[in-house]
Amino acid sequence: MKKKVALVTGSSRGIGKGIAKKLVEHNYLVYINGRNLESLEKTAKEFNDEVKLVVSDLSDDLNNKQAIEKIFKDEGRLDLVVANIGSGKSIAGWNVDMSEYKRVFEINFFSAVSLATHAAEVMKESGGHILFISSIAGCESLGAPMAYSSAKTALLSYAKSLSKATASLNIRVNSISPGNVMFDGSTWDEKSKHDREAVKTYIEKNVPLNGFATPEDIAKAVLYLEESSFTTGTNLVVDGGQLNKII
Repeated sequence: MKKKVALVTGSSRGIGKGIAKKLVEHNYLVYINGRNLESLEKTAKEFNDEVKLVVSDLSDDLNNKQAIEKIFKDEGRLDLVVANIGSGKSIAGWNVDMSEYKRVFEINFFSAVSLATHAAEVMKESGGHILFISSIAGCESLGAPMAYSSAKTALLSYAKSLSKATASLNIRVNSISPGNVMFDGSTWDEKSKHDREAVKTYIEKNVPLNGFATPEDIAKAVLYLEESSFTTGTNLVVDGGQLNKII
């Protein structure tokens, strides 16, 4: 039986890399993505070159279209697309210039919409799964920069609507909202190096399980949703109990 084919955007490190690793372990043919060839090749070696590379800025609409179409042409199928490109770095407070909102939405919302639109176009004949990596900042007001939390909330709303629009095509659409994820070079890694005690206090106060998620935790959530064939329109939260909302 031919391997399932997956594309994971933003996967040269961190959460995306963790997702790619888990999929490779479960016999997927995985396309990893990043803008830097050297960085991608280094990651590929960690997978014993069992992955294929998409060296491209997949926050760009035309690049998304070309990448999706090439994968589908080369493999004859595309079973899973994980939209993982995003950044929480923005400006705090309410008095933020519109250009910053546009920049943050381009990274965290419009790039994912573009990817999903082109993925659905090739999946519409035989089905597939589109999975968005959002954030708990999009689920509840947690003090994150407003532009970022607004973009992630928009992404969750889009994912729910898309799941209903594509269900008749046998295309499932789900989201994962990670909480605080620790890995080398992450925002939390940088914060911890700057003020370890402040980070420790924040986690103890806000996260009932008193710790950080790892990229593998998010990867396991991806695999769970992949194997849950009757699940669509769902947002799976992986946050150690931080959110206070019931639903």
